[in-house]
Amino acid sequence: MKARFETETIHKMSDLSDMYITGMTKILGIGYDGFISKCSSPEKFVVGDLVKLSQILNVDIEVIMKVVLKEAKKNVKPRDLNAILKAEDNS
Repeated sequence: MKARFETETIHKMSDLSDMYITGMTKILGIGYDGFISKCSSPEKFVVGDLVKLSQILNVDIEVIMKVVLKEAKKNVKPRDLNAILKAEDNS
């Protein structure tokens, strides 16, 4: 996994689910199903999970964050605050 992160061959966190992860989920303290769910929607990872993952794999956290943020930006829909701000102005 370390080599795949460092050579940028992991493009999505769900790429991790193709590898042996049972022991890793135990060390992370995340159940298997929870880990798979977070890999499918990486915006659900908490920073602590990613820090532990970087420590386990001995990979720079920024390398992992790059993958997570790229995918999360695609998954999280933009929010438009204009309607809320207009409603507050009219109150």
